[in-house]
Amino acid sequence: MSIQTLPLATRPDFAHTSFEQLAETIEARFGARFAKLPPRAGTIDARAYACRLQQSELWHCAYGMPLSIKFPEGDYLRLQVSHRGVGATWTGKDRMTAVAGQQACISSAAVEIDFAEDFEQLVWRIPRGKLEQKLALMTGRPIGYALDFGPSLDLSTPQGTALRSVFDCLLQAVRTAPSPAASPVIVELEQAFISMFLSTVDHNGRALLEKEAATAAPWQVRRAESHIEANWDQPITIEDLAAVTGTSTRSLFRTFKESRGCSPLDFVRQFRLDHARRMLEKPDATTTVTDVAFACGFGDLGRFAREFQRAFGERPSAILARKRGTATDVSGAGHEGVAVFNTR
Repeated sequence: MSIQTLPLATRPDFAHTSFEQLAETIEARFGARFAKLPPRAGTIDARAYACRLQQSELWHCAYGMPLSIKFPEGDYLRLQVSHRGVGATWTGKDRMTAVAGQQACISSAAVEIDFAEDFEQLVWRIPRGKLEQKLALMTGRPIGYALDFGPSLDLSTPQGTALRSVFDCLLQAVRTAPSPAASPVIVELEQAFISMFLSTVDHNGRALLEKEAATAAPWQVRRAESHIEANWDQPITIEDLAAVTGTSTRSLFRTFKESRGCSPLDFVRQFRLDHARRMLEKPDATTTVTDVAFACGFGDLGRFAREFQRAFGERPSAILARKRGTATDVSGAGHEGVAVFNTR
């Protein structure tokens, strides 16, 4: 596979050509060890790519040979998605979950993972405590027990497809951003993915999410609006707004939508579009649509142009050209059509 097609190609972590090097690295990185190896050859081609985000980690692992790695107990959860080929995750001697095609695996730290020769996996890892904190914010209730997750996830269902779509957006954003952990777009995407993960997969806290959300007070909606207006150019998540207003994310979402006709994050997006329009209507000599889009928290320039046109009836390039007295590209595309990554 060409390096250009790898999901995290810009984030190399290690590349080894010997068993000894690989054994040292997986023990140092994960406290793991080989449980099964193929007959030793002269050289191997083992590669991994990784990115540490604010709450979680993303990995892409490809060993280029059949092997089995045993991971020790630890306080984190992993989502395993096949990028290529077939793998298997064993939890105990008799419980196996395949990782292939549209079937993903959810596993805790203590597992044994079998890699076929051509198997490459994408892994999202997050401390269990982060998931419990997120669920408490979503429901407005403390979680007094450890979350236990079902082992398999069907990515072909509507919910699984939506989760995979956000996952792919997160991967693309990480690949293109200079500093992923500090990127406002990636911070918001990561939080959105964690929320969607908890809302999609099978776990023993689902009953909390199925209860009807309470109603937030009007002052809490107003406080959320004030926070958005003061921090529109910073990462804003529904969890941030819940913390500021002292309510659950679900209660705030419900009441905000009932009273304002849109979700809190739709309000954020519209507020940023309004700022983008003001910037384009008062350009300086160096103003570009690209710079305005990024300054206002949009990373996918094509989507920025479409949402801008839907909100204001014309493309951002048309406003910029009119204010400068220049002609626009008749296609209306220009730099706006270059998709970098989705922000929402």
